[in-house]
Amino acid sequence: MLIRFISGLVGIPLLIALVFLKEGYPFVLGLGLISVIGLYEFYSGIRKTGAEPQEWVGLVSAFLFLFAARDEFKAHGVNIPAVLTLFVIASLSIELLQRSRSPIKNLGSTFLGVVYVGWLFSYLVAINSIKGYFHPFGHAVRCGAWLVLYVMFTVWASDTCAFLIGRKWGKHKLAPTLSPFKSWEGFCAGLIAATGMSVLMGSAVGARWEHLVFMGLGIGTVGVIGDLAESAIKRDIGLKDFGSALPGHGGILDRFDGLLFAAPLFYYYIKLFYPYIFP
Repeated sequence: MLIRFISGLVGIPLLIALVFLKEGYPFVLGLGLISVIGLYEFYSGIRKTGAEPQEWVGLVSAFLFLFAARDEFKAHGVNIPAVLTLFVIASLSIELLQRSRSPIKNLGSTFLGVVYVGWLFSYLVAINSIKGYFHPFGHAVRCGAWLVLYVMFTVWASDTCAFLIGRKWGKHKLAPTLSPFKSWEGFCAGLIAATGMSVLMGSAVGARWEHLVFMGLGIGTVGVIGDLAESAIKRDIGLKDFGSALPGHGGILDRFDGLLFAAPLFYYYIKLFYPYIFP
């Protein structure tokens, strides 16, 4: 428990610095490092099933996704169709050179990792590139930077509260075959925490409270689904954790699994209802 707290104490100020420095470009590079580590963990686990994912093709593609997501997926030079085309042609060509070819299994696992880790992480870059400024507490702050912190803090508030309450008072299992330690008590506590954090962060920039409540509940729910989806993959592979990169939390994917699902849906909700959320 102490190790988890120390990791957060170090990681949260670093995250805030990366988001706000130089229009968020250090954030893209930092997220690229996280994405590459997470995908490396994924491929290391997948090998236990007998598949041989094309690691370097996947890692490069995942990193390129982040740059393609700049300017809300409108970045010049690197775009999504180009990355996907490069991935398909390169991976199939390399597979032809393998002595023991198994394109469906090997490329399927490679592509799943690229999409699950690289593509879903890229939505944080897209959120960060949303234009405009908020004025919390009388200071001008980039909209994208504030929204990145909003979705991250909301997911982590849900995770932390669900963990603490579920560990202390959890009696009714939420999904015993996938995650035996998750409980309905923890899930409900996580929703309350996510809603509270959503209202706190959103109110500071003048967002409408009904959207904040809805987004908090939605992020809390989707975050748990993302967690359970990652658990299903680990159970299929036979792993407890994907890695140990973050002391007290496990691997990158073990810590960011809920965020991988929450960030894309949050991005599209913001894009659809922005004028109604921030009147």
